Amino acid sequence: MRLLPAVLIAFAVGAAVPAHAVDKVSIAYIGGTADVGFYIADAKGYLRQEGVEASFIVFDSSARMVAPLATGEIDVGSGAVGAGTYNAFERGVTLRAVIDKARNKGVYSYQGLMVRKDLWDKGEIRSPKDLKGRKFAMTAPGSNEWAVLNDLLTSAGLTLADVDTTTLSMPQQVAAYASGALDASFLPEPFMSAAIKAGSAVKLMPVSQIRDDDVTGVIVYGQIFMRDRPDVARRVTRAYIRGLRDYVDALKDARLAGPGAEEVVDIISRYSTIKDKDVLRSIVPHYVDPDGTVGRTSLEQDWNFFKSQGLVKGGVTVDQIIDPSWAAEAVRDLGPYKPKN
Repeated sequence: MRLLPAVLIAFAVGAAVPAHAVDKVSIAYIGGTADVGFYIADAKGYLRQEGVEASFIVFDSSARMVAPLATGEIDVGSGAVGAGTYNAFERGVTLRAVIDKARNKGVYSYQGLMVRKDLWDKGEIRSPKDLKGRKFAMTAPGSNEWAVLNDLLTSAGLTLADVDTTTLSMPQQVAAYASGALDASFLPEPFMSAAIKAGSAVKLMPVSQIRDDDVTGVIVYGQIFMRDRPDVARRVTRAYIRGLRDYVDALKDARLAGPGAEEVVDIISRYSTIKDKDVLRSIVPHYVDPDGTVGRTSLEQDWNFFKSQGLVKGGVTVDQIIDPSWAAEAVRDLGPYKPKN
């Protein structure tokens, strides 16, 4: 096992590498369900079929991926586009959002606006306007969560100044609901279901009701990877999109219940931090574009918010961050997505 400093733990996943030469690629990820495209691509051999051996490196946040992506220590990041992404680009750290990863779309809204259950039971919080003066937790500054919260508050005639924001990790949020220290937050699965099951929080609304087709995650390629190994990057993209398509096939009725769902559940349980298959069957899964196209509109909404708040310091735009050519080329090779019936 290769150890990296601080929060990084590297490990290889999958079967033995073929006898012929392969290209090694390091992929940084968080370890949740939204990384399913790479889980499937590795478990079903799509990466190996492309001559790629993947090493998966666990990070505790996408922000920590920026520096090693810039230096080429890692090739691929599975994270998000936040204010820090634009500021890093301004400093010469060229990272590109190349493939879709996770969205809140329609019934596939894997994040919910949660409120503490006793406040709901007493009728103190029943609508967004009731968040005024309440403690609201976010996982990181300058993130998509902040932009969506701003959308929510604006719709209720409120501003960010009307709520008491604090920064807590998702497990900390679940604990804070139970202790009565938190009033509201956006929680993704499986933390959303865990808080509901514990009886400490209720879902006021899905995030897709606040902003439909909200992009929460993207796949990022480092400049060194794209520049020095473009053919490898193309092959990684094809394998990943094949994995995405298997995942989308498995979606049905806001659950993992479609064709191939049991295989997808098994793969997620082996690769992710969520090992309980019953939990994976019961949670609301995220949506992702099966052709890998990054959701520009949602990222532009985030950018407008970041800019209005002074969180993006320079002139870097969404168009400079997104590079749709990788996914588009893979779709030309694979053909457009056709759902299984």
